[in-house]
Amino acid sequence: MFWRKRVPVPQIEDLSWIDGFVERIRPHVTVREADSLLILMPNQVHRLNRTGLLLLKAVLGGASIETVLAQAGSTPDCHRQCHRQCRRQVADFFFALHKAMRGCLGEGSHLRGVDIVPFEGGFHRLPVLSEIALTSRCNLTCSFCYAACSPGRSHDSMSTEDVKRVIRIIRQDAQVPSTSFTGGEPTLREDLAELIGYARSVGMRVNLITNGTLATAQRVRRWVDAGLNSVQVSLEGGSPAIHDALTGVPGSFERTVAGIRAFQASGIHVHTNTTINRRNRDHLEELVDRVASMGLNKLSMNLVLPCGTAQESPGDLLVRYDEVAPILARVRSRARRNGVELMWYSPVPVRLFNSVAEGLGSKGCAASDGLLSVSPTGDVLPCSSFPYGVGNLLSEPFEKIWQSRAALRLRAKALAPAACHGCGLFKMCEGACPLYWAVVGTAEAEKCRGIHAAAS
Repeated sequence: MFWRKRVPVPQIEDLSWIDGFVERIRPHVTVREADSLLILMPNQVHRLNRTGLLLLKAVLGGASIETVLAQAGSTPDCHRQCHRQCRRQVADFFFALHKAMRGCLGEGSHLRGVDIVPFEGGFHRLPVLSEIALTSRCNLTCSFCYAACSPGRSHDSMSTEDVKRVIRIIRQDAQVPSTSFTGGEPTLREDLAELIGYARSVGMRVNLITNGTLATAQRVRRWVDAGLNSVQVSLEGGSPAIHDALTGVPGSFERTVAGIRAFQASGIHVHTNTTINRRNRDHLEELVDRVASMGLNKLSMNLVLPCGTAQESPGDLLVRYDEVAPILARVRSRARRNGVELMWYSPVPVRLFNSVAEGLGSKGCAASDGLLSVSPTGDVLPCSSFPYGVGNLLSEPFEKIWQSRAALRLRAKALAPAACHGCGLFKMCEGACPLYWAVVGTAEAEKCRGIHAAAS
């Protein structure tokens, strides 16, 4: 990324580097006063104190650092010691921000400008990221689809104007700075470019989640010209044999790879996502090799959930929580060897797999919490895998939905297993996924509690 340019150790007198740094990161960050957050789009958050919030808001708004300091009274005319101290604190703050943008803020606790506090979630009042499912239709028939999408699904979906209305609500009322268009298969909608352009016009970063099979060079150019920022393409295996068996459509692997090539040729950022299940878990190293061979430097993975079409035969697809650690150890080893960054999306009980210790970040349940998920009909789903909503953005105010009893109960992690409550590490994984426990049972949660008790 272009913000990875080397930044000098903070100098008290020369702060000119800050203006250039801010200019580079401006499209990728936002400051939200409602809950004092710095959001590194799409989903990294840092809590700001009042001074840091006002400082960042000013420079992101276009003011130079020297102008901000002059307005704050830090001029050479002030007491020399006060002047130097203020400039030192500003330099330290932006140096820490640079480290955060590079993903290495936690390399040491010595950074001035950063307070190290015990981990605790829930410091955001509003969602951090959003997704809009534009349709329930899909040209594939994946055996694990969380929403049971297929070519035969109902065509019920929001009109172009209704989607635009939802976009406005997400940006203005929920104050979320980015969205992902998903489905179903969002590229089945002919108004996709128009919707991308509209989201960009109201100041949002736009990501596309797609299977890539319909991504011709001409269509990709239309989406990119409309303002598309990034793409996530579903790739379920490193070979046609694995991928096509899971998607249910022969030839889909080659069409997906062709779609990835088209996105790459456009210059847009693209990475793949893979849903780990029992049918592909033994072939993931091959998939990593394939991703690397295409010149991609990132891939993401998540666990299959026992919902949608996967609920029909969970035993044939489901990977249990206590199987995750060795699988990801293999994947991470191959990814490192190929110079590919692995991103991990699924919450897992922390005593069974500690994603924080493994450098993959905190992965708690985001249902009605950090995520605002909107269905093709405008329903607010706890997450895209839930079979029910907590309200509808086309008929109810966002704040009423977000503060509803159902949403608050989910944010309180009331659906987590009883064994998880009282665990000293509960705030890290938040009891993992309630949809998983509802089908599989809570024996693994009891096992996790036993590990915790033995370690205490």
